[in-house]
Amino acid sequence: MKFNFQATGIGSVPFKDPKQACRVIFNNFESIPFWPQLPKRSFLESMYVQYSESLPGLVIDDKDKTIHIDSSRAISDIETVYGKYLERDIDFFKISEDHAEGFYEFLASAPSSCKSAEFVKGHITGPISFALSVTDENKVSIIYNKDVFEVLVKVLSMKAAWQIRRLKAINPNVIIFIDEPYLVSIGSSYVNIDVKDAMEKLDEVIAAVKAEGALAGVHCCGNTDWPLMLKRDMDILNFDAYNFTKEFSLYSAELSLFLKRGGSIAWGVLPSSDAADNETADSLKKRLNGYLDIFAGKGIDRSDISSMITPSCGVGTLDEARAEKIFGFAKELSGKF
Repeated sequence: MKFNFQATGIGSVPFKDPKQACRVIFNNFESIPFWPQLPKRSFLESMYVQYSESLPGLVIDDKDKTIHIDSSRAISDIETVYGKYLERDIDFFKISEDHAEGFYEFLASAPSSCKSAEFVKGHITGPISFALSVTDENKVSIIYNKDVFEVLVKVLSMKAAWQIRRLKAINPNVIIFIDEPYLVSIGSSYVNIDVKDAMEKLDEVIAAVKAEGALAGVHCCGNTDWPLMLKRDMDILNFDAYNFTKEFSLYSAELSLFLKRGGSIAWGVLPSSDAADNETADSLKKRLNGYLDIFAGKGIDRSDISSMITPSCGVGTLDEARAEKIFGFAKELSGKF
């Protein structure tokens, strides 16, 4: 599949009403609608809690809005979770409706609202970001607990598989973005992790997505080790082009190899911040054309790039009016290419 500047979104939106959220998405993302995460509706829909069900030792405090892993409980729970994984008990790993009202509304309304969609898009929090953000009872990130980190990857892989099967019921063409904001920590002196092991965990989730017949994308909304990322067996790399194209363009040779393997770039050219107030669809078109010219100057013609358009990140922290403005830019900009 070669994309031709079709637009899609990242995941989080500021709406509390799932019907409203889906309506706005269907109106602006006709080719690749995505199901909305609604973190302002419920703490259970925040990007880590939403995918946390069935994790061993899980403790959710809805009152204080916290989540952690009780490592002593996790030891006894791991065997059960592994057993369900080995049995391929997909439903054990489902995302419950109270954790994803936007997903269930999307499934219900998509058949009548996006008949012309080429793809439908879902998302899963990536294992590196999840394991760095969620801690045990001692405030230590679970990425440093080998057993819990291992089973986390299995849980996320199965949740992706469950999601893909539900989405395929409304459209056979599914894209899953693995959201990895903490890839900015790769190689950082402030975060001591085994990069090889972390990449293997990410690769496992990518493979799980592709095994279900979906396209696997990775979303990173910051700067990271781009050569390392471009070696992954993903179908789509989504990056914050609005802020980091200069850094990304330093690795045109690695990008060229990624494209030759059939990879696509999802340009996060729509600012997911108040910077959107200073932009128009025409200014963003000029900006994206400028980015494409940078790569043309390095020997990668724009016709060689399978391109998508997205916001630079999720818009869940913004107000509704600004989010709708950004989504309107997505629709208009896509139509200009």
